[in-house]
Amino acid sequence: MAGYKKHEAQEWAWETLKGQWTTLVTPFTPDDKIDTEGMKRNVRHVRSLGTSGAGCTWNMGEFWALSHDERIQVMDAVAEEAAGNWPIGAHVTDTSANEMISLAQHAEDSGFDLLIVAPPYMATKTEDQVYEYVRLLADNTNLAIMFYNSPQFGIIMSPYGMGRLCSIPNVVGVKEASFNQQISIETHLSLGKDHVISTPDEWIYFKGQELGIQQQVMFANTSDWRFDVPGANNYVQWIDRACKGDLDETFYDTKLRRLKELSDTWWTKTQTKFNGALPVAMVKHWAELMGMSGGPVRPPLFDLSPVEKSELREELEPLKPKPAPVTHAVPAQSRGAWLDGNNNFASGMLLMVSVQNMEEAMEAEQGGADIVDVKNLQEALVGSGHPNIVKAVRGIMPVEKHVSVTLGVVPNQPGTVAMAVYAAAVMDATSVKVGFQEADYDKAVEVLRESRMALEGFNTKLVGSVFADNELYENGLDPMCMVQLAKDGECDGFLIDTLTKDGRNLFDFMSESVLKDIILQGKQLGMSTALSGHLKISDLDELARINPDIVGVRGAVCGNGERDRAVAWEAVAEFKRQVELRKSGEVDVFGDEVVPVTGTGGWVVIDGRGKSCAGVIAALTKQVGTDKESFVEAILADALNIYDVTLWAEHAGHELLTKRSDPDGTTRVLIRP
Repeated sequence: MAGYKKHEAQEWAWETLKGQWTTLVTPFTPDDKIDTEGMKRNVRHVRSLGTSGAGCTWNMGEFWALSHDERIQVMDAVAEEAAGNWPIGAHVTDTSANEMISLAQHAEDSGFDLLIVAPPYMATKTEDQVYEYVRLLADNTNLAIMFYNSPQFGIIMSPYGMGRLCSIPNVVGVKEASFNQQISIETHLSLGKDHVISTPDEWIYFKGQELGIQQQVMFANTSDWRFDVPGANNYVQWIDRACKGDLDETFYDTKLRRLKELSDTWWTKTQTKFNGALPVAMVKHWAELMGMSGGPVRPPLFDLSPVEKSELREELEPLKPKPAPVTHAVPAQSRGAWLDGNNNFASGMLLMVSVQNMEEAMEAEQGGADIVDVKNLQEALVGSGHPNIVKAVRGIMPVEKHVSVTLGVVPNQPGTVAMAVYAAAVMDATSVKVGFQEADYDKAVEVLRESRMALEGFNTKLVGSVFADNELYENGLDPMCMVQLAKDGECDGFLIDTLTKDGRNLFDFMSESVLKDIILQGKQLGMSTALSGHLKISDLDELARINPDIVGVRGAVCGNGERDRAVAWEAVAEFKRQVELRKSGEVDVFGDEVVPVTGTGGWVVIDGRGKSCAGVIAALTKQVGTDKESFVEAILADALNIYDVTLWAEHAGHELLTKRSDPDGTTRVLIRP
């Protein structure tokens, strides 16, 4: 929040506008609303990089596509997250002077520190018009103003014209983004001693070293959050040092140059494609690849094509900085922990949709699938999708979304399978499923262990799989070995599926009680658990009682319910809705509840909110295995997980003492080992 008076604006600017300032995109939801929570997450992300300050609703924030109320909404989200202790600026340019003043006054009232303004881009053709427009704003605000000189607004001010603007008392400087190096240099030389002049590109520091120019702020670009990650803020470090005159060219060459070259290539390519329009779509997808919220662009802009998204991801991935390794001890996670802690997922059963091409992947994503699984139903009984399809699907999916790869029925050849597993990891698949039909148990274990070795150094998880209908085949691997096979094969999780296409499904080969026991064993080992096999919405009550971490479907979400028809987003959305009804308890699949009893004693709390059931039960198993004296309280937010924890306690011989609901909708289950 600005702590200066109007006549102190220039002094405040010299003290505050230093180092790297960022430009925020405006994230949109799939239904074209402002993603307020995404905006707040982006602010937190950028602040974690050490960035000095931020501006919103600028060119990269698509201000021209926002209504007045939406611009206010964005401002409020940024101001709330900045909380008065991180400098923020609001871009208030508008073709209507009254709208501009209204936005400025709201920014001032909301705790913004700074305004940025550019020419009003329609009727403004002379420097005199720009001067009067900026003066009008200055007369109606106490905040410092930075002028934005950019060809995107239809007129480029000369260094002389910018000097006139800076003569207005609270105009403290210029973001000189004309893309004309001569104008930038002249502006720095003529105005830089009295006003804050910033060219938003690194070349100014190298040129400035020759000419005696010292730019104290990078005001403002997107390079911090496009080049840096928390724990490896190379760009912010370099800019902060350069702004103090410490120009480390070796650091720039080794840590940043290749990223900058990639950025320049894509910037130019995208801008050229759209005849000079700013490459907002490219920048927003880049944001998503770095773990931020972006979403689509609004008309008249176009999003990148799926192929372009895939290419950008492929080129950026090897250049991302790697955070320094954590040296302090961290608690061991369960094997199924890869399903935990993702803001996009609630706890409990996740919906996995199998797809064969890009179009189906986009339908699954639109319908709300938690995991998009790439496979090939035309290859033998079931096989692997082509690498080009996997790369394309991974490229269009947000980085936080799970994209799995099914290898299908694998041969009894450990090296061949390990190579396929390695390829899935190289393409950044979240998980890769290795399935066994007719196989010797020991050979299957060898295949899985070789696959585990192939995944060293990658984040891709190994999922072993057997088929419930293996009994139909002479040498079919017994599906009852699933848990032991996954354990011996060092898997992160397992999947039980079916291969038959004669209309029978999973429950025709394995009963609910048998599957429940298998899933519970997996959870106690901390593995992720998944069930699939021609499942339909009518099977959801049984599935909910079993409560695997993942439910896999395809035919149930195709246009007409048949596997050979394309996945339809409406069907995906309905299946997901039905899953959520059971997870919330709105559809009761159990009937009788466990009767609470009273008890006393101290306890250890295990917070299971937002965790997979495997993670919760693994934590409970570990706790009671090492401490049989303390009471254990599990905090749960999912009706199915609550039931499973209760069942786990009963099976293990632990005493359920109380089960009570909190006002926030969570349930606390107290257990005495």
